[in-house]
Amino acid sequence: MAGKIFINYRREDSIAIAGRLHDRLAETFGRDNLFMDVDNIPVGINFEEYLKSQVAACDAVLSVIGPNWLNAKDEGDQRRLDKPDDFVAIEIAAALARDILVIPVLVDGTRMPKAGELPASLKPLALRNAIQVRNTNFGSDAEQLITKMREALALGRPERTQELVLLWFNTHLVAAFLINISVFLAALSIVFQQSDNYAGALAAMVAAAPISLVGGRTLARDESVRMLGLVVSVGGLLAVAAIIVSPQFFRVGLLESRTIQSGSLMMGIYFLISVQVFGLWKKMVTYTWMPKATEMTMIMANSRWLAGFTFLSSMLFVVATWEILYRLTDSVAAALALVCVHLLVVGYCYFRFRQALAAANPAPASR
Repeated sequence: MAGKIFINYRREDSIAIAGRLHDRLAETFGRDNLFMDVDNIPVGINFEEYLKSQVAACDAVLSVIGPNWLNAKDEGDQRRLDKPDDFVAIEIAAALARDILVIPVLVDGTRMPKAGELPASLKPLALRNAIQVRNTNFGSDAEQLITKMREALALGRPERTQELVLLWFNTHLVAAFLINISVFLAALSIVFQQSDNYAGALAAMVAAAPISLVGGRTLARDESVRMLGLVVSVGGLLAVAAIIVSPQFFRVGLLESRTIQSGSLMMGIYFLISVQVFGLWKKMVTYTWMPKATEMTMIMANSRWLAGFTFLSSMLFVVATWEILYRLTDSVAAALALVCVHLLVVGYCYFRFRQALAAANPAPASR
């Protein structure tokens, strides 16, 4: 059974990273086991005693420390940590006094405060072993934090729920597809630049930027990218639709190839899948109206071989990009290079998917 975790942070210092940590920890430990933002303190209640009681109900406290945590000041230019009514200080002091596990989480290279810089009630915090969490490497840092918390709390690993398995499976596949599309657009930008088509090069790079961003954040299972992902996927779907009809309306010779047309249709299907994933996120993974489909998807996701084959098969949805690049460059080497990069992307996304399952200690995978 997972322990209860209290996330302590200062809003003006680290609200963004604290929110991301909350969402990531919720995937593993469950939202009901997380405490954050004790705002609704009943009227007439001693808020210090109330905060202490909330902390006392937890097995661990994460103290999120950003660059302004130590020296944050109020309107009167007094350091907040030194004030008797500072929520952050009260919560940490309560945990330290009860010998509750306190883990300092240092954001983006923030140094650990020294004992001499802390109020008397917080000085023991300086002796607690800290862990770094960086925005640029959030996925792996959060996984490391979760591993350390399990070790410290001697927790059994949580069961892998069907909803999370299907969510991870879908998001990693979508991430592989989107990153591969951004790689293709980057290659197009290089080709256009070499042919002095600077407008085309700029357009390709502008299109690649949000797609690569969404792909990367999706790979980290960051739900905050959901709306941008939905916009990008709808835009990609519309772009593919324009490609499919372009021979009829624009007479673009490049796109008269039946291979490119059928490949573009497959890309459109995957953009549609991406729209579903971002549009519904966790709600779509429970196919109560299609129990057999859910069962088959779970079998694929839990098997390293079937999952690997599924990830490899996802390359078929970007096959049109290889011929497009070949026709633009008349270079087999360029097309093969793109295939190799796509293969590396798919392999990396599959590796990250297996890591996510291993972190949750899944049931033994079928062979």
